Amino acid sequence: MSTTAQILANRENSKLSTGPRTAEGKAVSSANACTHGFSAADPVLPTEDRNRFNALLEQNKSEWTPETTHQEFLVNQMAGAQWKLARLERMEVDMLAALDDPTKAFTEKETAAGFTKLERYRAALERTYHRCVRELRASRKEQKEANSTEMAVKKYNKLIEHLVQHGLDTFLYEPTVEDMDRILAEKAANDNS
Repeated sequence: MSTTAQILANRENSKLSTGPRTAEGKAVSSANACTHGFSAADPVLPTEDRNRFNALLEQNKSEWTPETTHQEFLVNQMAGAQWKLARLERMEVDMLAALDDPTKAFTEKETAAGFTKLERYRAALERTYHRCVRELRASRKEQKEANSTEMAVKKYNKLIEHLVQHGLDTFLYEPTVEDMDRILAEKAANDNS
């Protein structure tokens, strides 16, 4: 049990160590526990080139062209997973190169544990990437269906408006899709002439 003198001394000492105060110091201390960065929110380690990551992110945005905030989030997650997977592969190659006998990756308990841990991270990162791809595709499909439904409603409303304007009895005549297309094409041709 601590004595009263020790408690008072600890209180005085704690006043002197308040942690980092500058932005640079806080940035450095925030990465203190970071060893490999596979679980980090920011995919780029301080030793890595952020410009290269940003280029990868822009490639993903160019390829997937996110249209909503949710789609943008998914593309960012995909780029982060890709970046971390590339790091993992570099680490794996370095670990294998450091071994004098590659079979030690399977036969020595400690060495095999390191490779097993890498495999767990690889599986998690690949799941993240593929889940984001599935969600992005589903989001696009949903958006496309909503847009096509909206277009069909607009097309139908134009047709009804045309039928009403020309005095056709809409209750006796049920137009087919082909009729709707023909009538709208005729209307567009008449409007342009």
